[in-house]
Amino acid sequence: MSAGRGASVWRLRIDPSLDAAANMGADEAMLAPYRADPDAPPTLRLYGWRPAALSLGRGQPARGAHDPRWLRAEGVHLVRRPTGGLAVLHENERTYAVAGSTSRPPFGGGVLATYRRIAAALVGALRSLGADAVSVSPDDAPAAPRPDRGRAACFAATTVHEIRAAGGKLVGSAQLRSGTAFLQHGSIPLLADPARLAAAIGDPAGAAGGTDLLRAAGRAVGPDELDRALVAAFAVEFDAELRPFEPDLEEALRATRLRCWKYDSLAWTLGGRIGERERRWGPRLD
Repeated sequence: MSAGRGASVWRLRIDPSLDAAANMGADEAMLAPYRADPDAPPTLRLYGWRPAALSLGRGQPARGAHDPRWLRAEGVHLVRRPTGGLAVLHENERTYAVAGSTSRPPFGGGVLATYRRIAAALVGALRSLGADAVSVSPDDAPAAPRPDRGRAACFAATTVHEIRAAGGKLVGSAQLRSGTAFLQHGSIPLLADPARLAAAIGDPAGAAGGTDLLRAAGRAVGPDELDRALVAAFAVEFDAELRPFEPDLEEALRATRLRCWKYDSLAWTLGGRIGERERRWGPRLD
């Protein structure tokens, strides 16, 4: 997808649906180029989840935030994200991830400025599909819920520069910063099932507050159509040419190692920490 003449260049990855640990490994692996080279072009990655997964925020206690028996019975994976926030059920959705440098445009203005710019692209994409989407302003956003307060899910509350439509939260996002690199990713439900989310987190009242693209757009939107709208909107918002990109061997290997030693690790998934055995075998993260 091209923008105007003189546009900046972005890397574009549209990946097949992967399992939860593979997706989180791929997202975290995207940080490495920006630690080594702050001038590396930003990356937009779009992907799905297969099988379905419940992801926990980085600092969210696992106890009380998921129902292990229900997850096992339904074949739903459990993973802990490298970013903050609360539980998300990834099922019938698309996830976006943006990685880039915090030391140069367009993402050199701080955490909220990054959220704001990415939110503008998301709103543009969703409105092009017929959704009356809006980004929540700092004045209208409630305080972010603490991860240790009960079994709250991500879509139960909308924080600053997240996206609302059709009376509910449509896009939930979270961000990680590491040196000169950042990662922001977020869930865009095509079709949400509040009853399944409530069962996954073990809280019948915990799934309120969210919506999906079917309700927001008033019609079914497929993953390919959503991907095209997102790519077009990012190209316009950032005056960018998004060029299809495949990770090189180093990045692919890093993603695989992160999947195996971190995101498939019980120490990380249940405790939010890296176990000593995993630390010995895993790649350095600095």
